[in-house]
Amino acid sequence: MTLKFLYNKKRCHVARIGMGACLGGKKRKEQSRVNSNKEFGVIAKVVSINSAYVTQLWDNYVEISTILEKVKRLEEMKTESPKRSQGIGQFINWLKENGANLDGASVAEFPGYDLGLKAERNFQENELILRIPRGLIFSTHNAAPELIAILNDPLIQHMPQVALAIALLIERHKENSKWKPYLDILPTTYTTVLYMTAADMIELKGSPTLEAALKQCRNIARQYSYFNKVFQNNNNAVSTILRDVFTYERYW
Repeated sequence: MTLKFLYNKKRCHVARIGMGACLGGKKRKEQSRVNSNKEFGVIAKVVSINSAYVTQLWDNYVEISTILEKVKRLEEMKTESPKRSQGIGQFINWLKENGANLDGASVAEFPGYDLGLKAERNFQENELILRIPRGLIFSTHNAAPELIAILNDPLIQHMPQVALAIALLIERHKENSKWKPYLDILPTTYTTVLYMTAADMIELKGSPTLEAALKQCRNIARQYSYFNKVFQNNNNAVSTILRDVFTYERYW
């Protein structure tokens, strides 16, 4: 339903009710204008506060980035990055030995795109390409049993992605991990804000994504600092494995 309000000048002069309605309309318009001005004032204030908050986030980001660059230089000796393509053969063998089926497909290196899945023959529509057993899907349920030592940690309890990240680090650095062939071909860099430089981040200024990006960088830095202290100050199974190898670059 659409309501239409028509203004009739003649009726305003003839009927007292009509005149009252017109005068009332003027008052309502004036009140509406006052209310609108108040709303615009509130909006301007909120925008100003938000702008100041984002500026503070940016200043924090610059400060954190400077510190992290020093940390990464100090930790550089701990970090090794073998070429992923070197582990393709072992990864394929590992998949087959553990019940995976990838007949007619392979993992290959594509120029400009790193590693990907390559079809070695023509596949029919709806034909099965891969069959991966559930046991080969990495999760905190079938990997890193050592994680039980820190299950009461608040970050591990309430942030599943953090628990998964720690599980990956445990399996990567403990001896004789069954997941080694899989971990060896994982990417070492990603196209996320955590891998952007300060110059890249400047390009986000004026964008609604800037605040979220700055918060993400700040949160990861806090998590790294937190777990670094945990691993240095405890003697549980997780700390024993990660104490000497835990770095910012490995965590993020």
